[in-house]
Amino acid sequence: MENALPHLDTPVASIIYTSHDRVEVHFKPGVRFTPEGVAELMKSRQLLGASGKHRVLMLLPEEIQFDPRMVSTDHYGNVPQPNTEAVAWVVHNIGDAQITKIVLSRSLVSFPWKVFLDEQEARNWLDSVTHPVIAE
Repeated sequence: MENALPHLDTPVASIIYTSHDRVEVHFKPGVRFTPEGVAELMKSRQLLGASGKHRVLMLLPEEIQFDPRMVSTDHYGNVPQPNTEAVAWVVHNIGDAQITKIVLSRSLVSFPWKVFLDEQEARNWLDSVTHPVIAE
């Protein structure tokens, strides 16, 4: 039986709906995070997310390779995500958490977001978000 929920594979990540209002983005190991690759991913998320409001769990790989241009790019301003209600980012170390926060703080984000070192904490936080509050 085929999964009826949307899913799509991009060069940098797989986008998987786990329910009608939950999306998981599984970043691929060994990919370099570039503004172009992230823009392609976000366009795919925007297309898949057009059906309704959803919350997103972003699962980053253990080792992240960031193009320096990532810090100066307004990812959400360039490719808005109007149906995104909240995003939890899961990283594997403090350094990646700091870089992720810097990159996100440079974007025009209209929903709550938070960076976590623990996947279950991230999932619990997504369950608890009740209204838009701009994240730290």
